[in-house]
Amino acid sequence: MSTSKRSKNPHPHVAWREGRPRFAPGKSLREAGFKGMDLRHPTDTHIHPIELEPGTENTGDWFTKGQAVDWSLSFCRRLEKRRNSAPHKAAKKARRKSNAYPLSQLFEDWFRSPRFNGDNKQPYAPKTIRDYKQKSRVIEKYHPDLWAAEADALDRVICYGLYEDLWENIGLPTARGALATLSAAISWGLKRGKFKRMLVNPALKLDMKMPDARVRFATLKELQSLIAAADALDWPEIGDMFVLAVWSGQRQADRINLVDRGLLHKRRIFKQSKTGAIVHILQTPELERRLTAAAERRKEAGIISKHVILNERTWKPFNPDYYRKRFTEIRTAAATGIPGKVKACPSVIDFWEMDFRDTAVTWMALASATVPEIISVTGHSAQSAAQILKHYLARHPEMADAAMRKMISWFDDDPETEVNY
Repeated sequence: MSTSKRSKNPHPHVAWREGRPRFAPGKSLREAGFKGMDLRHPTDTHIHPIELEPGTENTGDWFTKGQAVDWSLSFCRRLEKRRNSAPHKAAKKARRKSNAYPLSQLFEDWFRSPRFNGDNKQPYAPKTIRDYKQKSRVIEKYHPDLWAAEADALDRVICYGLYEDLWENIGLPTARGALATLSAAISWGLKRGKFKRMLVNPALKLDMKMPDARVRFATLKELQSLIAAADALDWPEIGDMFVLAVWSGQRQADRINLVDRGLLHKRRIFKQSKTGAIVHILQTPELERRLTAAAERRKEAGIISKHVILNERTWKPFNPDYYRKRFTEIRTAAATGIPGKVKACPSVIDFWEMDFRDTAVTWMALASATVPEIISVTGHSAQSAAQILKHYLARHPEMADAAMRKMISWFDDDPETEVNY
């Protein structure tokens, strides 16, 4: 008896090849944008089968038969939910009307426009381009039906339905980012006359919920573990980068391109090579020790450069993507430990590179610096600095202790508590 019929297959959309499972989408799913893939775990780890997204190319252990069935059932449920969703139904209707200019083509044309290719006086920054393309792939991956639909048929109902569906399935920040990217693409299309019927951008002003602000600062132990891991892995310049981050409060992009202009009145003068902004930072012992050691390494290598931090493999400023990959490796090593060199610090695993800036703000506040003093160092707006402090300092025991000490001192001075008008 044949087992190829779907009605007798306990795992729809899954084919077995030499005992190994593979997602095998049928014609309709392939037309909707789904591609076949091996059902495997990521390298060196196992995941729950329902976490495996269509289109993922893993190289780890193969799913067992039970795991393949679990994945198949989950995929069928998600597929049914997508078929019943407003974006899917609207997109299907839009395709029936016309398929002359699908959403995919709008994005393709937008990505070929001058601001994406450096042919403009104000091109997008590489990070912005990366983010736009990443968010467009979210729409393509999670709503291939909408991706193939007529762009001109989009309306507020479709856009809001897409937003809610992405929010529910992959989270609010990504949903907001995907809709903001869609809105930017549509705005460009409107300016270029890409639409016949659309007059107003339907992805604008959707009243999307703001995600909770992420605020995370490093403890002294976490910072020391990250620096120690960088040094142990023979990346001392990245350890220098961590110290520079905390003792200057500068953004990652600025630190990568920071130029040293020397000392003036015990202040280290830095220049942001991209913006030309000058930063005056009081010379601190921690940073001075790291920069002095870095200068010795450069001297031994015969390198002369004004850049504060150099990739000492190439003796050039770090490429941002390369630096982020090295940071991830160092963070993992700090979290798991390096035998005989670095003791494991598990809590650091959820620390992001951008959290160094929050660390600088929080540490300065714990040292009783005022908000105006803090932002004169870091360059934050008063509002964003206050937002960071709001999340942590009100709950920090040292701040509570400081408040009580001040209250005791005030009380011991025989204060006047009556108000006479």
